[in-house]
Amino acid sequence: MPTPLLMEAEELTPIERVNLTHMRTHPGFAVLEKLFMAACKNASEAVVKLDPIEEGYERKLKALQQKARERSEFSMLILSTIEWQDQYIRSIEAVTGEKINQESIPNPILKSPQRNKQ
Repeated sequence: MPTPLLMEAEELTPIERVNLTHMRTHPGFAVLEKLFMAACKNASEAVVKLDPIEEGYERKLKALQQKARERSEFSMLILSTIEWQDQYIRSIEAVTGEKINQESIPNPILKSPQRNKQ
């Protein structure tokens, strides 16, 4: 498993972590996962479709394999980071006995400078 992004406590606030992990419950998240998987599949299929008798086959093969590998690794990095952040929040909630919730998130629209001038 790749090392998750933004693991250090100061990199994301608890509320940002909750926001990230709550995306998984949104109906659009399944579509996002499909997009990641489709990108990986398309890159892998491009490798298979490459004609071995084509001029420059070895060079093209390496490039396409690298592209497929990078897409796959990136997709897994993002999805596993979201999973890791979810487990992190759950472990904090288990230790503290307090649920971290979105109600404590300040509304960015209400605190914007434009809004406060009115």
